[in-house]
Amino acid sequence: MADSELKTMAHPAGFVLFKQGDIAQSCYLIREGVIALSRTDAKGTDKRFATVSKGEIVGEMSMIGDTPRTATATVTKDCVLAEISREEFEAQIDKLNPFMRRLMKLIVQRLRDTTIDLFVITADTLRKTRFTFERDNA
Repeated sequence: MADSELKTMAHPAGFVLFKQGDIAQSCYLIREGVIALSRTDAKGTDKRFATVSKGEIVGEMSMIGDTPRTATATVTKDCVLAEISREEFEAQIDKLNPFMRRLMKLIVQRLRDTTIDLFVITADTLRKTRFTFERDNA
């Protein structure tokens, strides 16, 4: 599958490409622009944790792991994207040998688990730091 065969789309800054919890139907190659990735914490606060730009792919983890999106992707600088549909993606994955498919899914699951754990640890650390600061400066 060549880049030129992919469906191209353009989105302005502020456009939400997908939301945390959505079921993945596509992933995207960023041809131009910037996308911010964020997660909503237990209090409902949106926390940006990464920015991706030209040449990078976004949304691939949910396609590989066949799990809901773990982040929200919001365009921060007008984007031109190449869409890779689930069908196209799975056709490419099916070309891999079974061991490589299992290995890829395992790596993605471990990365997903680690990312979520770090997000929780960071939020807890910030909450404890804020409590200590407020207590000590009261």
